[in-house]
Amino acid sequence: MKIYTKIILDKDNNLIEEKFFNYEGTISHCGIHYSYKNERPKKAMEKQARREKKLKEKREKKQAKALEKGIQPKELKKDETIPLDTVITLDHLTNPDKK
Repeated sequence: MKIYTKIILDKDNNLIEEKFFNYEGTISHCGIHYSYKNERPKKAMEKQARREKKLKEKREKKQAKALEKGIQPKELKKDETIPLDTVITLDHLTNPDKK
């Protein structure tokens, strides 16, 4: 079996130069071997994508459940803060009806 170490082709895929050696062993010992360290960034990206997908599905499920109950999502709720030009009184702080 030929194991190529260098192959040079031109733009029309014609062979210009080749370097190889003959291999007489088991096929499992030849070829490209990847180590765990080489695969780490790829696995981290896949893990982050799975995590983001799971969070997105969870968020969508929570919003759908809230809409079924008639509760508005946080993005659609109106602004209930006290304007800066009003004076805060004890009534604003203690009245439970004015949340």
